[in-house]
Amino acid sequence: MTKTLNAGEHKLVFTQGVNSRIADDSKFAKFVMSSLVKFNHGDWGDVSQEDWKQNDADLESLNSGGWYGRILASYLDLGFGKTHHIWIIRNTAEEDGTQAVTVLFPSEY
Repeated sequence: MTKTLNAGEHKLVFTQGVNSRIADDSKFAKFVMSSLVKFNHGDWGDVSQEDWKQNDADLESLNSGGWYGRILASYLDLGFGKTHHIWIIRNTAEEDGTQAVTVLFPSEY
């Protein structure tokens, strides 16, 4: 079975740190984009086995509707002479159902 996040109504948000780095570093921008593609296809990157299973369960719930929660992925890239480490989080606010996908550095959490 192919795992894919339903597009749905959501906002894509970059933290200030990630946004600045994207603007200054095209290789980092490509890393972020490839990580977003992985995330959208259910590849949660460098998370624990327990978190991976929870993300898969939450994805199934999200795709069937009525989901309020969080999916967390972690991507680490040792290329380009620098270590790039980002998190991508998809969550839903219980109050109004707004969904957001946020790309951030772990230090910005």
